[in-house]
Amino acid sequence: MRSRMVRRVAAGVVLALVLMTAVPPAGAQDYTIGPGDTLDISVLGEWSAPLTVSPDGKIAIPQAGEILVDRLTLPQVTDKVTEALKPFVKDPVVTISIRQTTTRKQLVYLLGQVLHPGAYEIPGYEVQREWTVAELIAVAGGPTPGAALPKAVIMRKDASIPVDLEKLLIDGDASANVRLTAGDVVIVPESKNKVVIMGGVLRPGPYLFKDGDHVVDALSAAGGPTPKAVLSSIGVVRLEDKKPAVKPVNLDKFYKSADAAQNVALQAGDVVYVPEAGGMSFGELLGSLNGLAYIFLLLR
Repeated sequence: MRSRMVRRVAAGVVLALVLMTAVPPAGAQDYTIGPGDTLDISVLGEWSAPLTVSPDGKIAIPQAGEILVDRLTLPQVTDKVTEALKPFVKDPVVTISIRQTTTRKQLVYLLGQVLHPGAYEIPGYEVQREWTVAELIAVAGGPTPGAALPKAVIMRKDASIPVDLEKLLIDGDASANVRLTAGDVVIVPESKNKVVIMGGVLRPGPYLFKDGDHVVDALSAAGGPTPKAVLSSIGVVRLEDKKPAVKPVNLDKFYKSADAAQNVALQAGDVVYVPEAGGMSFGELLGSLNGLAYIFLLLR
């Protein structure tokens, strides 16, 4: 008698463990169905049966035929089965639960201005059921300096979800920490806030612009002036009403006489040209058709 009771208790424990491992936990309503999953489907007063999702993501419903359920949640599958049965069953009451799931990778994709873009598996998906954009960015090594943090976006099926990563990562605003689902594509675009440094600097080219940057900051980012740089004849070109406007800058006065007015505040899209002795002056550059076209190309 005692051994029979022990066997019953043991069997109950084993059954409980099987159910715990086979059925997704509390977040089952958010679980997306996939090939190999087995669903318990019951139609009140009609029939009840376990159905396994085929390799092409379908289940075969008596009377209604095959229904595509791949990447749908349980509520979505329930609605779809209910609609499919309405021509055959009056006011069908459908109940669906997950009997067993297959082990499959649940991936999200990270593109753009992060250190390590690529596909990432949602860790512990069967247990945790949640992963956030902050965790994904952290695993990918964080954003690059050129990332346009406020303009990130999540592509989810047919939806586009804006994400302000500046608010999340810089300001610590948890409301911007969007929860991810399998198949999401997170895009962190490149910032277009740049200035271009041309002429007599060690590393000419485009540079990221930060609020508060001045001409001296731009020159410093470009490695500083060359020995032939003519600091008294620097020019800053800025598009105003879609036309280039030029502001002369004399950094000799800034360095020698502390004339702060010469250290002009920059704006995104500015081009700073530092002429060199014996080379083309800023006026000559603007007068050159090719030079002007090059500036506009850099400003695009």
